[in-house]
Amino acid sequence: MKTTDDLMDELSLDVSDERALDKYLEKVSGYGNVSRETFAEYYGRLLKRKGLSSGDIEKQTGLEHSFCNKMINGKTGVSRNNMLALSIAAGLSLDEVEECLMLTNNGALYAKDTRDSVIIYSINRGLSLTETNELLFSKGMELLGQVK
Repeated sequence: MKTTDDLMDELSLDVSDERALDKYLEKVSGYGNVSRETFAEYYGRLLKRKGLSSGDIEKQTGLEHSFCNKMINGKTGVSRNNMLALSIAAGLSLDEVEECLMLTNNGALYAKDTRDSVIIYSINRGLSLTETNELLFSKGMELLGQVK
């Protein structure tokens, strides 16, 4: 399988017209994790698997009840900051967090970004949202969610 850089090079250098674009799209349609699942479906499935309710997540995030439910149920957009809070509150793995970020059209975590590095560190070590926010606070960085 080609790397993302290989595909970017091919797309930039070799795809010169719409016919070539169609061929390229056909070729790459099998690459990557192209999910047809919505964020609400994916997150709901993860919560069920972990035995968590939206009320459990609401308590941990400090997000207002109706707003939290609207985000979880896909009735409103989810900011990157709140998406990370919801994900960490549910104890998601790094891959699951990245999938949630992708499904909500939020940017992936970036290891070269200092705040994202702290968040990645927290996720990889299974820190709670409170512990993650304490770590962010100790580094003078913006917290996740709304702390009560």
